[in-house]
Amino acid sequence: MSGHELPFEKRVDRNAMHSFFEYHGFDEELEEEYYRFLYDFVLERMEKDNGLKAAFGPTFQHYPHGQHHGEDFHLHGHKWAVRTADLGNFIGKTAYLAMPEEEKQEFARRHEEKVAELSKKAEQKPKEETDDIPAFRHT
Repeated sequence: MSGHELPFEKRVDRNAMHSFFEYHGFDEELEEEYYRFLYDFVLERMEKDNGLKAAFGPTFQHYPHGQHHGEDFHLHGHKWAVRTADLGNFIGKTAYLAMPEEEKQEFARRHEEKVAELSKKAEQKPKEETDDIPAFRHT
């Protein structure tokens, strides 16, 4: 492994995810594709872990998942950063902790590949720079 750190290995918040997306040049479409990658990972884990599925399966019956899944009231166009933070914290506090080390390494490899794939896509369609600080003020 190349020392790649998963964004949800520690507590993640919307600002950290926004920075992660900005660093990689993801636009809203690529942000959703990244979110979908994580969402599908959770569904995979549930198929392997009946306890996880029993406890949280009902909350994953609708896409997207999370407390902010249907809201855009203060997100100012950054809904995927917030939704990904919700999902990332779920992964970091549940599914990821219960995984054997070899599965964690395999997922880290897949994650690194996905980020590289999305970064290449981002290079093909550069995102317009915006001055949206503070991006997450409540209105």
